[in-house]
Amino acid sequence: MSQSSTARTGVSPAILIKHSVTLTPKERVAAGDQVAKLERKNFPASEGFDYDVELRKKSIGLILAYKETTPNVIVAYLVYQRVKRVTWLHKLCVIEEERQKGIGRCLVHALRHQLESRGGESICLWVDEHRRPAKALYDSLGFAQVEHRPDYYAPGRPGLKMKLAIQ
Repeated sequence: MSQSSTARTGVSPAILIKHSVTLTPKERVAAGDQVAKLERKNFPASEGFDYDVELRKKSIGLILAYKETTPNVIVAYLVYQRVKRVTWLHKLCVIEEERQKGIGRCLVHALRHQLESRGGESICLWVDEHRRPAKALYDSLGFAQVEHRPDYYAPGRPGLKMKLAIQ
């Protein structure tokens, strides 16, 4: 799938995956607003991302997931940053009622597919050790733990650096 594509996944009900670069400027603003609201709802304020600033950077990318039945409502998103041949997965968020349905997996696959076609070497990320569902997802996708930092997110919240080699 190229960066300019929309893909229908095998997830039921059908999920549409869109790269933000395929959106019109008006759609990008609306998507940024939705993502910012989801961000505030799902992550601590200390982990907040200023989407008005970050999405304007050329190295930052956003992959969005929509239900086919509600194509204007984001149900999940993935934020990444490409630094030469290494891509940092900064955020992966699936709304609560859509978790455990394979949507996060689809977003990571979309990122990996994009990187395979563009010469990426690896995807790296940090995950809170206590976010067991997130860690389990990354483990199942082949990410390997390469570092552990106590208090990375906050006192008592260690971070795990994980890496996935792109073949």
